[in-house]
Order: sequence, then structure tokens, then C-alpha cells
Amino acid sequence: MIHYRSILAFVLAGIAVFLVSCSSPAATAKAPIYTETQLAQIEQYAADVQELRDRLLEIPPLVQAERWRDVETFIHGPLGELRFRMGNLARSLDPKVQPQARAAAQEVFEHLIAIDEAAKARDNRKALSNYNGALTDFETFLKFVPALEQPVASANEAQ
Repeated sequence: MIHYRSILAFVLAGIAVFLVSCSSPAATAKAPIYTETQLAQIEQYAADVQELRDRLLEIPPLVQAERWRDVETFIHGPLGELRFRMGNLARSLDPKVQPQARAAAQEVFEHLIAIDEAAKARDNRKALSNYNGALTDFETFLKFVPALEQPVASANEAQ
């Protein structure tokens, strides 16, 4: 009789393990990624960055009018804070997306440097091409910001 109990206990344990392994996992609630304070801070940083992004639309008319000194001054003046503000915003994001956000921000800066170089060389095509690249990379950056996805405006639309 004891021998049968051991076998029965073993069989029941095997059935229990099988049933538990075949069952679906219970739905788990995801914890919020950001606190209310973090979201408020991100919203403020995002508003600052979005304001500077909107100012980028001033570049194509300056390039088309071949006002090269104004292009250079604009990049170093009003857009001079862009690196700092995008860096603040990237640091406040979820650590999982920070590397991608920083990489997208770096691409924006590289395009601005190329626009500045194009202004010094008086090269319309290079300036407008890098302007479009900057906007595209800006949009990539903004996709990492919670609840922000803005449409891309190309140099053709900015006219």
C-alpha cells in the first residue's frame, strides 16, 4: 500500500507541474515608467526643445536668400542652446532609451555643424540637405519623448 501511495503522489505531482506549466501567465500591471514630477520636468524640457525646433524653420528662407552671415549667426545664436536643452531632455528620459535619444541628438548637432560649414562655403544645396537631415533626426529624437510625435517639415514645406 505504501508503494502505491508513493507512485500516486509522484503522478499527482507530475500532473500538477504539467498543468501549472501549461497555464497562461496572469496579466501583470506595468509600473509607470515616469513619476508625475519626472513627466512635468520632461514636459518643460520638451517645450524648450520644441520651441527651438520650430525656430529651425527660419533657416531655409535665409539660405535661399543667401544671407549666409545670418545663417551662421542664427546657428550660433538662438540655436546655440539646442545642444544643452536636448541633452537635458535626453538625460531625463527612461534609461532604456537614453542612448538612442543621445545618438539622435548628436545627429541633429552634426547636421547643424554641416549647415554652418555650408554657409561658410555658400553652398545652398548642402545647407538645405543638412537642414532636412536635421529635421528628420529631430523627429527621431522626439519619438523618445513620452507623448510627443511631431510631423516632419522639409525645406520645401518651410518655403
